[in-house]
This record gives sequence, structure tokens and C-alpha cells, in this order.
Amino acid sequence: MRNRSSSVAWWYALAIGVLAVTATQLFAAGGPIFFVIQLAGVALVLRRRSHPGWRLLAAGHAAGVLAIAFWTLGPVTPSNTPQGLTLVPLYALAAAGMVLLTRRRRRIASPAELGVEAGAVVLGLAMLAWSFVVLPYLGAPGYQQVSTALAALYALVDLAVLGGALRALTGPWRTPARLLGGSGAALLAAHLLYAATDGAGTEPFLPGGSSFLLIQYAGVLLTAAALHPAADRLGVTEQHSGRNNLAAIVATAIVGPLLPVVSRPGDPVRYVPAVLTAALCGLLVLRIWLLARVAQRHARDADERAAALRTAVDEQAALQRRLAYRAGHDALTGLANRELLLEQMALPSVRDRPHALLLCSLDGFKEVNDTYGHQVGDEVLRQLAGRLLLFAPEALLVARLGGDEFGLLLTDPDQAVALAGRVLETVAAVPVLVGERRIHLTASAGLADGVPKNLLGDADLALRAAKQAGGARLARFDDSLRAQQSERARIAAGLRQGLADGSLFLDYQPVVDPATGRMTGVEALMRWRRGDELVPPVVFIPVAEQTGLIGQVGLVALRLACARGADWYRRHGVYVTVNVSTHQLRDPDFADTVLGVLAETGMPGAGLVLEITESVLIDAADTPVLGTLREHGIRIAIDDFGTGYSSLAYLRRLPVDILKIDRSFIDDVSFTRAILELARSQDLVTVAEGVETASQAAQLRDLRCDLVQGYHFGRPGRPETIESLMRESSATAA
Repeated sequence: MRNRSSSVAWWYALAIGVLAVTATQLFAAGGPIFFVIQLAGVALVLRRRSHPGWRLLAAGHAAGVLAIAFWTLGPVTPSNTPQGLTLVPLYALAAAGMVLLTRRRRRIASPAELGVEAGAVVLGLAMLAWSFVVLPYLGAPGYQQVSTALAALYALVDLAVLGGALRALTGPWRTPARLLGGSGAALLAAHLLYAATDGAGTEPFLPGGSSFLLIQYAGVLLTAAALHPAADRLGVTEQHSGRNNLAAIVATAIVGPLLPVVSRPGDPVRYVPAVLTAALCGLLVLRIWLLARVAQRHARDADERAAALRTAVDEQAALQRRLAYRAGHDALTGLANRELLLEQMALPSVRDRPHALLLCSLDGFKEVNDTYGHQVGDEVLRQLAGRLLLFAPEALLVARLGGDEFGLLLTDPDQAVALAGRVLETVAAVPVLVGERRIHLTASAGLADGVPKNLLGDADLALRAAKQAGGARLARFDDSLRAQQSERARIAAGLRQGLADGSLFLDYQPVVDPATGRMTGVEALMRWRRGDELVPPVVFIPVAEQTGLIGQVGLVALRLACARGADWYRRHGVYVTVNVSTHQLRDPDFADTVLGVLAETGMPGAGLVLEITESVLIDAADTPVLGTLREHGIRIAIDDFGTGYSSLAYLRRLPVDILKIDRSFIDDVSFTRAILELARSQDLVTVAEGVETASQAAQLRDLRCDLVQGYHFGRPGRPETIESLMRESSATAA
């Protein structure tokens, strides 16, 4: 209800005020009623509005009321100049208030644009004022009685009132602005009417006069404008379109030159230049506007390009941030990566102080990937990273260096061993849950401390030592590990040289039928002579596997064995056995390589046996490589059968032709008998390794073992020695 009453209060104020002022003018000549009406309006304005513009307008009308009251009720007889001076505050304060309430500031405008528009408005208003205010003042008889200074002063304040009224009549918030513009127009009309009617003396501005009535109406309109609900929006900074400004400027440019002619009609000769001047001004303004449109379009295009460039720059910066993060972090786990770890250790605050680096790696992680797939393996690594992050408060950095290898950079070397123990315990204590799978893990760890310059290499050596010692343990770096690493590097360099200079060669060990004593095959054994030193295979073969040279070494062994064995197989029916590594079997071109060597050397497939350890054979069981080789007559042998995995359970599905029984089972008669019976049930040939005594040989004959191999029947020897044994074996068998 209160909102409704406030929304119509201005109507009541306008209607009642106009009726009251009009009635008083017609029926009561006394001034006190006018004064009461105006002062009531002033009180309402001051009560409802606190904006400085409204306060100035109310003060102006209050000053006008007091001035007229003084000349109406006071003891002094009114005269033109004194009375005119007392009315100046009314017009001056009203002009200032209107300017404040009708100002419209644009948030986006240049100083030059504002200056041009302000100049156009001032010149346009000046032309209006000159034509309709100043000239009438100068020519009116009533104003000839007013002093020249006072007339000039009124011209200025009327000019300001005119500007405020026009701005109000063309501004937003139409109703309160129009009421306010009407109030200013009424004040201005009081002077114009005085001049237009050739008024003289002071009576028109006293109660009962026409100019006085217009001033009263101005007060009523002011009160109604102040009571309007939208009045509080006047005088607020706003943003508006430039189209209205353009129309106003064009209109001012065209109308301005015509105003003096219209206000003082006379000689028609003056119309032509006035019209031409107006048209020229209008065209010039339009031309400038068109140029401005082009400039705006170019500016808009430039802004769009600048915005696009800013967007591109922002996207580039975001991309650089993402790339920088990715460059320093592991995509799978979110941990720091090797590069960030190296950067951290190179920082001045780190590199000059003792630190410790703990490297840990899962034991048997390859089997997890092979058994469950890489998705499960990735989830295992993520969960392991989460467990390692539990130690982040005690570490300077937790990083994933690659694969299943993680690192913790520690600032307190004295506590590093204890923390390493807790890390290994945390990894092994609880199985990793992936779906319904419970995967038990253990880890090996290598620890190094000292200046960070050599920490990564030292910790890696310690980790390798822990792995070689069987895993699930911690190894600390010491100088002996570096010496071993140096020796491995020396061996690797020598192997590379040996592959080039032919210092790698083969010895052969006989494989014999225990029943007849005849040599049926030989096993090729790789040898390496480094200068005058014969390096044992147990020394250089692990280095070859670690450095990836094992593939090249194996290929050399295959070529040498087939080149020599081709003649032995043709003349004596003796096959040759060559050991194959995991690295070779993982090569998808391995079968083609073997067949190519057979074609190159003339070796028939039946003359070649590829010997593979049990664990390697299980990894390769599902690949087509072995099947392809067997199709060409090449046989597959399991070396050291019975030493790994659940051998008997795997035997039925493995692509194998020969079982080589490990030497550790030779003296266990019952176990050897079980293996032999199992092999015969699967139509497999058996070879007993490590036969060193006559009693062992006799026992294996009694158990009907197919073939035997060991020092009792011949040590590994040079091809010439083996060939002599073949001839003797053939003669003995015959």
C-alpha cells in the first residue's frame, strides 16, 4: 500500500498544486497563499530527495518565494533593478540544480569526443539564447529599464536554465525529467513572456502577474518531479548510445544558422545564405559522422583482433603452463618426474648440502603386467604413488623416474635408513586391490647420501645391487658398487669391440647316448677372450643382458654354431644346441632371423636345437615365434628343467621337444625317475646335465635316460677337439 501511495503522490502534488495556484491567481490577490503553497512544495522536495541537484532547486525556489514575499509584504517599494537582483538566486540555483540532475556521463568516451559534443551543445544553446533571449532583452522596452549588467546576468542564467530544460526534456527517465524540464521552461517562459508582451515595471513578477504565475507553476512542477518514484535516478552516471547525440548535433548544425533569421524575419535576401549555411553545416557533420563510422569500424576490427590476440596469448600462456607442468610431472601418477628431480637437486639450496636419495622399484612388476595387463599395472603404480606420498612431509620431493622406479629426495641423511625401511614395509604390508584382485607386492630399494651431484647414479647402483641380491631388501651405496659398475662398463665396451674384431668364439660340449656311448649332439657355449684373458660367461653374459648386447651376442653364436654344425650334421648326424635369450625371443623378427641363418649356412632345421630357460619359455609360449620355428624342423629344449615355476603343470602346454634335467636332481633317483616317466608320457627327449661320475652315468642308463651331458663324457672344447671325439664316438658305436 505504501508503494502504491508513493507512486501516485506526484499526481496529487501536480494536480492540487496547479489547481491551488490557478485558483489563488483568479480569486485571491493576496500573496501569502502563494507563499504557503510554494514553501510546502519546497519542504516536500527537501524531505524526499537528498541529491545535491534537488537541494539546489529547492533552495532556489525558497529564495524566489522569500524575494517576492519581501517585495510584496515588505516596506520597500519594488523597482526594476533591485527586484531583478533578488530574483537572480532563484534562476541561478535552478540552473545549477538542473545541470546536476540532467547530466549524462558516458562511461566509454574520449576527452576529445566529450569536448566536441560539449562545444556543439554550448554553441547550439548560445544560438538559441541569442535568438530568443538576448535579442528580445535588448529590444524589449521593459528591459530597457533594467541595468545593462543585470540584463547580461539574466541572459547567462536564462541560458543555463534553457540548457537544463532541453537536456531534461531529451533525457531518460522521461516522466521526472520532463516534469523537471517543464519547471525550467516555465521559469524561462516568465522572462520571455515579459519581453514578448513589452512588459514594463515590476508588476508582472508580483502576485497577480503573468510571469509570477509561471514561476508558481515552475515550483509545482518541481515538487511533482521530486515526488516521482523514478526521480532518484536522475543525475546518476549512465551509458547511452551516440545516435541521439549525432541527431542532436546534426539538428543543431542545421537549425543554428536559421535561428537568427527565424527570430527576426525581415529581408528575404538573408534566407538564401542562411539555408545554404545550414545545409553545408549539416553535410559537414554527416561527412564527419561517416568518417567516424569508418574509424569506429576500424577501431572495432582492431579491438576484435586485439581481443583475439589476447585470447590467443592467454591460451598460449595456459598451454605453456600445462606443458611446463607436464614437463616436470609424470602423467600417470602426477608425481614429479626425473627431469624435475634433477632440477631440484641442481638448485643452489640443495646442491651444496648433504642429502639422501632413496630409489625403490617393485619386484616382479613385469609379471604383474604380463599376467593382468597394463591397465592393472598402471593402477598398481598409481596406488604405489599414493603410498609413497604418505612420506612427502619427510621428503623434499617424491618422484617417479620411469617404469616402476620411484625416488624420494631426503634432507636428513641420518634418518634415511629408517625411512627406507618404513617405505619397504608400507609397500609389502598390504596387498594392492585392483577390482577383485589382491596383488601382493614387494620392493627393492637403493640408498645413497652425500652431495646431490652423484646421488642419482649412486642410488641406482645400490638399487641394482638390491635386485641382484634377490630383491625385497635395501642396499646402501658404497665405493665397491662403483667399482663393479666401472667393471661392467669396461666389460660392455670390450663386448662391443669383441663383436667387431671376432674375439667372441664358441666351445662345444658333447651330448651322448648313455646306452651306446655315441655322440648325438653338442651344446654351443659362448666364450670371449679379452687380450690374454679368457672372460667367463657368468661375467660377461649378465652384462650383455643389462646393456642390450645379448641380442647381437646371440646372433653371433647362432651363425658360428650353424656354420660349424652344418658339416657335422651331414657327416655324423650330430645336432647343435644354441642358447636363446629373452631379448631374442621378444624380437618379432627372430624366427625370420633364424631361418635366414639356416639358409645362409646350409644348416637343416633338424640339425638345430634352440635351448631356452624355463621362465623364458613360459613367457614365449603364447607367441607364434616358436611354432614357426618348429614347423621348419627346429627343436626346442627346456634348460634346467625343474628349477622354476610349476614345471610339471606347464609342461603339457609348452611348445617343447627336449627336457634338460638340471644337475641338482641327478643324485635324487626318485625325482629323476618321475621326470623321465613324465617326459616319456609326453614323447619328449630327455637330457641329463652335469653328469660327472661313472656311477651317475650307470644310474641314468638304468633309468633309461635318452641323453646325457657332463664332464664324465667330455668337457667343452674347441671345434677341432669335438670333431675328433665325433670320429672316435662313431668308430666306437660301430
